[in-house]
Amino acid sequence: MLKFSHAIVTGGSSGIGAALVNILLDDGAEVITLSRTQGDFSGHRKSENLWQISCDICDEDQLKAAFQKISDKWDHCDVLFSNAGFGISGTVASTEKSQMIKQFDVNYFSAVSVIQNCLPLLRRGKYPRIVLTSSVAGEISIPYQSFYSASKASLNMLALALNTELKSDEIKTIAVMPGDCRTDFTDKREKNPETWACYERSEERSISKMEEDERNGYAPEFVASQLYRYAGKRRPKALYGVGTSYRILLTLYKLLPLRLTTWIVSKMYG
Repeated sequence: MLKFSHAIVTGGSSGIGAALVNILLDDGAEVITLSRTQGDFSGHRKSENLWQISCDICDEDQLKAAFQKISDKWDHCDVLFSNAGFGISGTVASTEKSQMIKQFDVNYFSAVSVIQNCLPLLRRGKYPRIVLTSSVAGEISIPYQSFYSASKASLNMLALALNTELKSDEIKTIAVMPGDCRTDFTDKREKNPETWACYERSEERSISKMEEDERNGYAPEFVASQLYRYAGKRRPKALYGVGTSYRILLTLYKLLPLRLTTWIVSKMYG
């Protein structure tokens, strides 16, 4: 199990990101977070090892300025946890293009920008890691969350590509796919206010089921511990599920016929 001395976490002010920060601090790492808001870690016994930088990672100027500050402080980074993200829900038919762009900007394009800015620091790490917070929805497309699913699927493809592109620098990229998790992500989801009448009942039933599952899902501390564990592997895989039930689900999804898995998902969320 690798030990990290310098870690960067995006979206580290709450939820899974905040739980990651606590784990890293407990393990003796110096941690920098990049978030629009700052979390309260004042009660942590090693809070002096945390530096929170207020930054909208979708803003290229803010991101470059943040990494200039980091480069002035550190000469390397051991692990980047690209964890920032949000979700939208609604029918494909009624989702505006601006919403689609925002979904991909936060979940995918900003993750790429963070990686690009962090690479000079990662290349000087001993066992550098990039850990992307993806989702089971990146493998199993969820109706009325199609753009969220697509953005997470893009992170999975990014991890696979980066493991080849960054091989000469010995930088390993891991996309971790949690399932349902109890965080404020559920309440912050942006719901499409416009829905065609013919889809309204189905959409409402699907989203209600999804939100119930999330509120009864894993604790963020558990998910964060799995992200940290996978990051510490000396020979990590590119893709991991979180939790036994979700790992089994992902395996079955690959093995069973597509028509059958599509039918099952439609019964769950259709």
